[in-house]
Amino acid sequence: MIIDSHTHYGFGSPWGNFSPEFIIEVIGDSVDYAICSNLEGIDSIYPKSELDCNLDIIRIAKKYNKLLPLAVCQVDKSLDNHVMKFLLTEYPQFIGLKFHPECEKLSATSPKYNKYLNLAREFKKPCLFHSGHIKSRFSSPKIIYEKAKEFPDVPIILGHLSTGPKESHIEAIKIMLESIENEDATLYCDTSWIDLETGDLEDVIMLIESLKNTSKGDYTNRILWASDAPIGGFNQSNELYRKNLDNFKVKINSYFDDEQLVNKLLYFNARDLYGL
Repeated sequence: MIIDSHTHYGFGSPWGNFSPEFIIEVIGDSVDYAICSNLEGIDSIYPKSELDCNLDIIRIAKKYNKLLPLAVCQVDKSLDNHVMKFLLTEYPQFIGLKFHPECEKLSATSPKYNKYLNLAREFKKPCLFHSGHIKSRFSSPKIIYEKAKEFPDVPIILGHLSTGPKESHIEAIKIMLESIENEDATLYCDTSWIDLETGDLEDVIMLIESLKNTSKGDYTNRILWASDAPIGGFNQSNELYRKNLDNFKVKINSYFDDEQLVNKLLYFNARDLYGL
């Protein structure tokens, strides 16, 4: 079994137009489930409201049971959390919440996020944050960590472990280790975009080694394999998608000689986090 922990569909995004059928074609038989959000509620020239974009993904998820829906949160547009509360109450199919501070141009430290994170706590939903470059004033891992410390019982995922170079990944790993050492936040991360352009997986291996050997033990359960498909040229065909997935399996298993670890990263960690 394999779960891709970070995928999308949607029209009018800066990265292209991606129908639900396209993402299904890209992932093909490579994975069993893909955790998915609707770009039309995040960043699109055809934007949908928080209600409409999330009702749309519920419709799509009913049609394609491989897609497990995340509820997109339009934090800076909503006056309160009544729409999201309605969605989470009426549609338990939503397995988590999705935030993109970079697109909203709203720092993750803003108190406006609290109304959603309180719902995440109430409904016991993990939260996937796009985490940007370590210098980003909206979505750096450090900024997200500050918010996560306000809600230490809510699992918060650093999508991409930051979208910067190696220096950003090193800093993001230090932040994850700090949160584990201090026990002041529940941070996870996904591996989307890390090393995908080179395929060497050096930064992914650094991440795994760091969390495998924390002062408090093995925390590799906090790492989720993900692609960010279909964003990125390397994510826009089934052939390339499968190639990247196979490369991950081979390189991680070859380095650590631990098939159980590979299975944790590819499936069991996401299953356990999202209660699947």
